[in-house]
Amino acid sequence: MIELTGTITAVSSLHIGTGKKSGTFSETLGYLPGRTIRGMVGYYLHSNERELFDKIRISEDTDMSKTGVFFKDALPVYVDKNTLTEKPTVASPVSLKWCKKCDNLMEYGIKECNNIVSGKKCLHEGKKVAGFVTKDSFITGKLEKADVKKHIETKCPITRGGHTSPGSDFELSPYHVESVSPKTKFSFRCIVEDEFADNMKRVLNEAGVFAGLGGYRSRGYGTVAFSEIRESQVSDIIEKRASEISEISNLMMVANSPMILMNQDNSIIGFGTEYGNIFNECATKTLTFSGYEGKLQFNLDNNDQVKQLLNEGIARGWSIKNDNKVSEVKPCIGHGSCAEITSNNHSALAALEVYGVGEMTNSGYGDVYFTGGKI
Repeated sequence: MIELTGTITAVSSLHIGTGKKSGTFSETLGYLPGRTIRGMVGYYLHSNERELFDKIRISEDTDMSKTGVFFKDALPVYVDKNTLTEKPTVASPVSLKWCKKCDNLMEYGIKECNNIVSGKKCLHEGKKVAGFVTKDSFITGKLEKADVKKHIETKCPITRGGHTSPGSDFELSPYHVESVSPKTKFSFRCIVEDEFADNMKRVLNEAGVFAGLGGYRSRGYGTVAFSEIRESQVSDIIEKRASEISEISNLMMVANSPMILMNQDNSIIGFGTEYGNIFNECATKTLTFSGYEGKLQFNLDNNDQVKQLLNEGIARGWSIKNDNKVSEVKPCIGHGSCAEITSNNHSALAALEVYGVGEMTNSGYGDVYFTGGKI
């Protein structure tokens, strides 16, 4: 397998629905879900290159060992305002606290910031930070948080009959669309079988222009450009990343995207639950088809409870098959949820970072990364 990485730049406004709507206002996400990117590529291939659509098995929804491509969420790029340096980001762990005044990473269990500012201790309290931050933030202790520019546009409905705006007595009203602004950049990543890598690079460029992604594409939204696409062998990535993970003390696993863990018809919120260790069952499936073996163990507190902190998220547009509605959403483990872990097989952890854990990992769900930290 080959990992493709690169940059997605918004050429036009982008609207990625949140799965919820408030009156006439439609909110947008601040990242590009792997499901949305997969939908863009799948639509383009189905319309223009049906043979490749079938060969790459992009429509597979249940058995992840049968698909030929895994799309990851494209997360916003952090831009340093002073140097204009660009860095990829990850979901901010909910266990970490940052100083409200100087944005310094707070030490575990410390309530006042010990950072020295102008020769004195800062002493301000900490806060949890949502959104997406650079991995350098954990190393340097200085918060680097992506800032996604958004705007709101008001649209007027057009009637099908006369192709005109409706009158004052018409049931449709003007509506308001929140959008990610043009020129916003996101870091792109997907895993694809070797034989399809060149085709995928070509298709991404074509689909971004001719298919577009997200909502309101008929209104001019959704055009994106892919650039700086690079490829690496997944086996090399796992070997390198396993070496890095082995150097981390106090391992913590962080959900880098919404994660769907199912127990029959129930969506599980939590890594260790009353249903048993559903997570390890899902992780074993990932490792089996990726060719690795191993397990991770969740650390327990004095009450034999998993050391974890959770956000609740939603899985948007769960399925369009089996008579399910496109707009259906399911509760799931949210961005930044984390748990303390122990493992003696770092290659297995690296493989989980590459492929993800749980349902529909080919659509970006279940992405994880490992870093140092305590709950």
